[in-house]
Amino acid sequence: MDKIYLDNAATTPILPEVVDVMSKAMLENFGNPSSTHGYGRTAKAALEKARKKISSHFNVSSSEIIFTSGGTEADNMVLKNAVINLGVDTIVTTKIEHHAVLHVIDFLRERYNTKVIYLDVDFKGNINLKNLS
Repeated sequence: MDKIYLDNAATTPILPEVVDVMSKAMLENFGNPSSTHGYGRTAKAALEKARKKISSHFNVSSSEIIFTSGGTEADNMVLKNAVINLGVDTIVTTKIEHHAVLHVIDFLRERYNTKVIYLDVDFKGNINLKNLS
């Protein structure tokens, strides 16, 4: 029987052609892009090239493309920025969100008095739309 992978929220299988491109990038651009030495500058140039390619694809400014180390950092950055810099005072979520989201929401509620509305979900995790009004 073939195995079926069902944890794509955590990580996904990588296509062979993606592995090839990533391997080449890791072999050639292994420097810290924040460093000023040659390896760092080479890595930064590759990162900026990727940023421009992505921004072109989505028709946005390259300054709008932000790379993070992972989901938790991205969740924190977006939610904290929304409350602290954009003035969002209410967050609507569910109690089945990933703990990375729930922890930063708790922080924002406690530190910035952000109002949090938790929507009910059914046994499948679907939001009860009757609660939205």
